[in-house]
Amino acid sequence: MSGKRQSLTFCAAAVALLAMTPAACQSPAREPSAPALEFLPDSFDPEEAGFLSKQGREYGVDLNANGLCAIDKNVAYLYGRIFVAAGSLRSLLLKTADGGKSWHEVMSPIFGSEVTNVAFSDPRHGWALAMWTIEGPGTPVLFGSKDEGKTWRQLAEIGLSPGSTPTDGFPVSMTFQSAQKGEIEIAYEDESTTSDETRQQIETLASDDGGRNWSRVRREMRVPHDDRCIDNADWELITRGLREPIMVRRFDREQKLWRVTSLPTHFQYERGRIRSPR
Repeated sequence: MSGKRQSLTFCAAAVALLAMTPAACQSPAREPSAPALEFLPDSFDPEEAGFLSKQGREYGVDLNANGLCAIDKNVAYLYGRIFVAAGSLRSLLLKTADGGKSWHEVMSPIFGSEVTNVAFSDPRHGWALAMWTIEGPGTPVLFGSKDEGKTWRQLAEIGLSPGSTPTDGFPVSMTFQSAQKGEIEIAYEDESTTSDETRQQIETLASDDGGRNWSRVRREMRVPHDDRCIDNADWELITRGLREPIMVRRFDREQKLWRVTSLPTHFQYERGRIRSPR
């Protein structure tokens, strides 16, 4: 075989070998980047927050998620608080409109508080319940939105049973059947003995004017209702230990697979702003 023919044969074999090389042997695919997070600056003076703000500047702040309220395959709300070792620094309400790729804060932070419940009757009308949580719970305060969560305004303070103090009751559920009709369930400590620890004294409050006014409709011993949001079967929230990432899973029905987003939980805090993760 001539040298020229040998050379051609070698080249053909090399091309065939490259064609058969599996994609796994090529450069590995880049890992998806972390989701973009955008926080609003604190609406209160950080200096007035005293030692809480000081702890945040020195050691950073942590994110604690109380729940996830999903609207559809793209829109969901993550709610809870930003805290330091001494307690809650401020409330938190994040929204994603792209299936979890990016999150931005939509409600002005409330000092010393956390968002305990979020409900939507439809994609446009939403409600968020916030509570003061420094050295014990305070009176729940209800906020509402009529523009798909873009802006929020205070609607009402949620009163507890006559003679009760904020430490006696805690909101466990909030649902809205329509833009006007909603219910809030308050759980109270019960001194009676029961073998079923999931049952509690539940007081149900109802509103028929969009959350501006509330009346007590019943009080009973039972298991609290779970919060229900629109189309939430395709979303999951997985929380772990302190400073462990929060996992948000969304089922992609077109691709028939779960898409996972990992959110950091520890951040720098400077001059009333939450900055990059530490």
